[in-house]
Amino acid sequence: MYPMNLVEFCNANMQKGSDEVCRKLDADDDVDVLDYECTNNCGICSKATFAIVNGQLVGAQSAPDLLIKVYKQIEKQQATEDQYDFLI
Repeated sequence: MYPMNLVEFCNANMQKGSDEVCRKLDADDDVDVLDYECTNNCGICSKATFAIVNGQLVGAQSAPDLLIKVYKQIEKQQATEDQYDFLI
């Protein structure tokens, strides 16, 4: 079993469309969602929707694309963890 996935959102960016992604992820039992007043990622925040997935910045031009990219990032990180399970 994998640890809970943490996806963080910037409040200012949620006003630009990532709020839809935040709500959908919040309904997923395998994802813990946090939102902050600001994540200090103003460069990407001014240009695209974004989220921070387990510490990794993920951006997209639309909310639906962001949701897809967030799940792809989670899968990628889990695959990487699987490679090292034999060390445990």
